[in-house]
Amino acid sequence: MRHRLRAIVLAAIVAAAPQALAQGRVKADPDWPCAQIKVPSLSLNSVWSGPDIDLKSEAWRDDSAVAELVGKMAQRRVPIAEAEAAIADFAAKAGPDAKAKLLLALGGAFGELTRQRAQIIDGLVRFGKKQSEMADKIRAENEALQSAPAEAPDTANPQSASGQERLQWDLRVFEDRRRSISYVCETPTLIEQRIGALARAVQGAM
Repeated sequence: MRHRLRAIVLAAIVAAAPQALAQGRVKADPDWPCAQIKVPSLSLNSVWSGPDIDLKSEAWRDDSAVAELVGKMAQRRVPIAEAEAAIADFAAKAGPDAKAKLLLALGGAFGELTRQRAQIIDGLVRFGKKQSEMADKIRAENEALQSAPAEAPDTANPQSASGQERLQWDLRVFEDRRRSISYVCETPTLIEQRIGALARAVQGAM
């Protein structure tokens, strides 16, 4: 039983280890729980080569049509193809102000999506910190079990049994959490891809 637990604990500790260590690099944030590289912030210029956009402006909120378009662009549940179609339709109907309003819309959508992305990253860091703390707890529980005197086959030690049950429970919780976070880890990248697609759609519609 102890050998099996030791193998499981080792697997859990390896899973909690920084991904960057496996790549031979120092990890900037030890609480980052994802295999994907952490990119704390985005620059619109990385996907946009058009006219300058004032990303601090909230003027898009003053135009109901632009605000509606921003809503479609920034709501991730709206398929990107639908958002691209909305951009093209808006450009066709906006007349001579189309370019200026599209720039407003892109700036608004970028701001909304980057705020969503920042919130998700903050949540992932908090999650990663809890996982690191649990990995430390699992390591300590395992060391306590390994250092306990070996039991004879015909003896029963309630304290040891309780320790093993606690360790197994913590391992189960640790693994369940690790599996559940895999989709969320992909979300910042999906947002980046959406921003890029929106930028290309706006540039094509101008």
